[in-house]
Amino acid sequence: MRAMEPGGTYDVEIAIPSDHIAGTNWYHPHAHGSADVQVASGMVGALIIEGDFADVPEIAQAKERTLILGEAVFDSFGMVEDFATLFPESSARFLMVNGQREPAITMRPGEVQRWRIIHAGWQDDIFFELEKHQLHAIARDGIPLAEIGLTPPPAPTDPAKMLLAPGQRVDVLVKAGEPGTYALRALPNDQGYASPTGPLARIVVAGDPLPMNLPAALPKPAHRSIADDEITGRREVRFSATHPEKGATEHWQEFSFMIDGKTFDPKRIDQRLKLGAVEEWTVINEHKDDHVFHIHVNDFELTKVNGVPLPKPIWLDTAILPRYGSITFRTRFEDFTGIFMMHCHMMNHEELGMMQTVEVTDDGKP
Repeated sequence: MRAMEPGGTYDVEIAIPSDHIAGTNWYHPHAHGSADVQVASGMVGALIIEGDFADVPEIAQAKERTLILGEAVFDSFGMVEDFATLFPESSARFLMVNGQREPAITMRPGEVQRWRIIHAGWQDDIFFELEKHQLHAIARDGIPLAEIGLTPPPAPTDPAKMLLAPGQRVDVLVKAGEPGTYALRALPNDQGYASPTGPLARIVVAGDPLPMNLPAALPKPAHRSIADDEITGRREVRFSATHPEKGATEHWQEFSFMIDGKTFDPKRIDQRLKLGAVEEWTVINEHKDDHVFHIHVNDFELTKVNGVPLPKPIWLDTAILPRYGSITFRTRFEDFTGIFMMHCHMMNHEELGMMQTVEVTDDGKP
């Protein structure tokens, strides 16, 4: 919520509380009206809080890599000129990792590496696979998992594949196989329209073997599950959109993306909560495309998708909201007071209004 004016210098000090969850996070600009162009231009970075698996030797001993997934999108002059460059669903020219097109990642046969994967793209889901290897998830959205491989729906059944939406993070362990070169690539995916496909990176397995083991289990979860008797309130939130009539120019100004029938107004408080509240929210998607629900500050426990309870709830801060469907989650508002955002993390949709302000107070007001 801090404005950074052009040409200025700003020193920001962030005190990390001792009880803050260690994990993989990221940062990016959030100035409404320009965030989309800035994120698409690569103004993103990783923010790692260390120490999450310090007591698990198989993870602590693994070489660590941070992989920031991005979508290269620019006009014929090689620039992200303005919002109109970004709005078409086919804008992505190619996918990249750490600003590079198809970089090489080296491993030794039998080696285990930890990859911190951050989807910092501006708009599209990435459904990726690692050829002839498995991806062993150990954390989601900077939150250690309760068990290896737990993943939120829609979850692929093939352990070589993984679906990641903009804003989401996943930490995976990869155990290298036989010497050779293997593709990390994005596969076809339907998110109401076609997600981008193509190469992400090349995994080169070579050199002397380095036999390493995967952990048998993970430590106690970082968050305690939220029981029915903890709930102090429930609410519904609705995502929707309007489109121009068929045959119109379909200029971006003819679209609106809304939450609860309203586009974003930074001067309006949309959701008010009291500090200490424990709530269950159902977020409903009334639109023909998937959206990506994200809320700042407070993690949430995803418990249902389309009204169906998950076999194992999972803690996240960003979740795919299925088209004409819903997600249900529970969350504790226990530390922070003040104003923050919830929004669709498809940046086109956020910029065209799919965002709300949330305020948590400790003054006793509802």
